Amino acid sequence: MLRQFFAPPSQVFSRRFISRARMHSSVMGDSGRIYSNCTLLRRHPRDSTFDIFKTTSADKVFILKRVPKLSFDLSQQISEDIPSSRRLRMHVDCNSKELILVYPYFRDTLLALLTNDPAFPPDERLKIMRGVGKAIRELHEKDWVHCDVKPDNILIDWTCDSHGNKIVTDVTLGDFDIVRKVREGETSVTPYAIGNAMWRSPEGQTGILTRASDIYSLGLVYIYILGGGELLMLNDYQTLVKAGISPEQEVITKHFCYFGPVPEELYRQIKDEKWRTALQVASRMAEVKVEERPILRLNAWGQELGQTAIDMLSAMTNLDPEARPTIHQVLTFSYW
Repeated sequence: MLRQFFAPPSQVFSRRFISRARMHSSVMGDSGRIYSNCTLLRRHPRDSTFDIFKTTSADKVFILKRVPKLSFDLSQQISEDIPSSRRLRMHVDCNSKELILVYPYFRDTLLALLTNDPAFPPDERLKIMRGVGKAIRELHEKDWVHCDVKPDNILIDWTCDSHGNKIVTDVTLGDFDIVRKVREGETSVTPYAIGNAMWRSPEGQTGILTRASDIYSLGLVYIYILGGGELLMLNDYQTLVKAGISPEQEVITKHFCYFGPVPEELYRQIKDEKWRTALQVASRMAEVKVEERPILRLNAWGQELGQTAIDMLSAMTNLDPEARPTIHQVLTFSYW
């Protein structure tokens, strides 16, 4: 059964970190600044370590996020490596004792923005695509791999012009909870897949991470921004589980349909024999589906995007990680 291969542990962080059910009414940052009127925005269903609060200070709005020690330290390292970034959502203050990070407030995530406004203007979508690409470039230039590039980790500020049209004013990439230091040409291997299953690369599903894994996820985000969200999103996990199908299995089979056929080079990079077998089975399933519905291939359904878009997206979602472009090459495609 494929299910045994597509069921990596879901627990990323140890529960040894202290969890608290609620935030104090006010919090002092290490800078001495007071953040008051803390309002819970999002509660993690199992671990309040990840609760997120909205707060104010000196008439400005901020986000407070209590994180595990590992995430706190990673955010500090990135801030030191890239101190003046405009495209990465760096914390602007912190409380080291409580392991709280303070972030500037953004109006929307990319996921919320496009969900609430499917008709969001094409030119403004292009701004978002460029902005996220530049954020990845800043990370990769300092040997960081994000490992969790997805629409709800992309923050957007926007306003409206005199005609009511939405105008993007700022784009940043955030959430550095699981970033990895991976130098050019190196590979990081984890005992389990990290990040969100819907936005992982095929090799990422097996625990293999490289800079090319970020490029693949970014390609999926670009497809989402360009209107292909229905192809990528899994909205009914329970139905899959009842059918004995894991989300990872469903995602990999879909991606093999869209971006296949699967090259032998991918299998050669997967050292685990069970994972190789699982991917080969998923590939055979995908080819059966494509034979019945050829329109599943990117080269077919992507025609309405234009050839330059197909060229860029095909390169970014190449199933052979070693054949994907670097982020510098992505930002110089003729599509732009």
